[in-house]
Amino acid sequence: MEHPKNKSNNRQDFSNKKSKKVLELEREVELGLWIQVIGQIIEIKGLSGLLHIENNTSSIGEQQILTGVWIKTIGQILEAISVSRQINETDKIKLLQEQKVAITGDFLASIGAAYEVFGGIHVLEEETVKPPRVIP
Repeated sequence: MEHPKNKSNNRQDFSNKKSKKVLELEREVELGLWIQVIGQIIEIKGLSGLLHIENNTSSIGEQQILTGVWIKTIGQILEAISVSRQINETDKIKLLQEQKVAITGDFLASIGAAYEVFGGIHVLEEETVKPPRVIP
């Protein structure tokens, strides 16, 4: 039979290993979010440059796409900052506040993506040549 002290040490070792693995995975999530933020910033730069070069500021669809990307980027920045702050946070109230900020960031990112969709539909409609309707 295993000595109770050894059982306690085994549980503690398992708990420590689990805690280290959880922290490692949380850091991976954090890194992934910051990579997404960098990607979004690159996308904004590219879309802004294209809109400027094409000098087509009258395109509602392209403006909507750019606005959607901005909204999505702001949301992803909020989420990334919040997740970074949550790691190693021990104060339960602060942790809950940061989780709310992360959810708000997700919400903004979703709204931005939806706005991009509407912009894409407008661009498609603007670029689609509609044949004249012939009424017999």
